Amino acid sequence: MKRFIPTLLLALLVPAVATAQQRLSVDVQTVTVGGGKKVTATKSLYLNPDGRLVSEVHRPRHLITLTNSLGEMRIYNPADNSVVVADDKEVASSKEVVAMFASGRYVDMDLPLYGYTQRDVRQSDGLTVKTYEPKAKTKGAAKVELVFDRHLPVCMVYYGPKGDAVRKVYFSRYELGRIPMPMRITEVEYISPTDSVVTLSTYTNLVVGAEAQSEMFDFKVPADAVKVAPEKPTMPTNKKRR
Repeated sequence: MKRFIPTLLLALLVPAVATAQQRLSVDVQTVTVGGGKKVTATKSLYLNPDGRLVSEVHRPRHLITLTNSLGEMRIYNPADNSVVVADDKEVASSKEVVAMFASGRYVDMDLPLYGYTQRDVRQSDGLTVKTYEPKAKTKGAAKVELVFDRHLPVCMVYYGPKGDAVRKVYFSRYELGRIPMPMRITEVEYISPTDSVVTLSTYTNLVVGAEAQSEMFDFKVPADAVKVAPEKPTMPTNKKRR
């Protein structure tokens, strides 16, 4: 089952959202706990209006990744001046959570782009619940519920073919400035009936618009960087699935 990154045009009852993607920067700390292990990663994101995204990873090791809306990716390692070049639509900059909120696409979290159609909408305890189902048989979720509180997504629940929840994503601690942005995203993936993997992403230092200033917005891989092949993973990775 494909996981979702994670990661919408709606008139909000909050400060206005620009229809075009905005320049922004933000720091992210991600803590993943599962299988008796805890992994912490930190990075800084620099998103340009044209969709060019620079991600400077600080931990577990210093890397700088450049991606665009087409999924063209460059991973630069300053330690040895090497670069990995790849093309993968699954890592397109538009799928980064901050890009989705900056461009106002959280009304459906891009589910239609993955082959899902809205089948129902209902009110429950003051919340709006939208139900999406795949148009055809797919490896993804059999059903997805997207829950809104005052027009902002607060939860997504993915269901398996047997009707059991296989993944939940919670959006909280919204910062309502130039864009509405959940500063905490908690993901729970149920690996088995008795086991799960929990990922907590915390966003800080969000700066939007002209105030977002850093030379990293214009970072380019050095012309003399040595092109190398991608590293093969030594252990299974938790790639986000839809």
